[in-house]
Amino acid sequence: MELNHRRLNRVDLIEVVGRVDAATAPQLKQLIESIFADGRYRIVLDFSRLEYISSPGLRVLIEARKKAREWKLTDLEGGDVRIANLPPRIKEVFDLTGFSSLFEIYGDTVEAVGSF
Repeated sequence: MELNHRRLNRVDLIEVVGRVDAATAPQLKQLIESIFADGRYRIVLDFSRLEYISSPGLRVLIEARKKAREWKLTDLEGGDVRIANLPPRIKEVFDLTGFSSLFEIYGDTVEAVGSF
């Protein structure tokens, strides 16, 4: 797995390349926690090059979403984890696990970043 992190003005963008499984999920979790440690709670995950995600990877996503949403700037503005460019194969996994209803999913990263 390869992680490409870009810090934008209001959002952190993480491109996830390859497979997120039991061996690589801790690496993704560590990056997300380091972003939170910097006081930044708006994350867009670009999954355009994601090939596979296992249950440990899904667990990292759900924990990150929960922690991000605990942070509130105002009643209308707070933290969140949003997803861009979800491949059809991974979307099937999201649909089967109910993650499609938990996360805001966008067709491209510009739209996802602009949603904050």
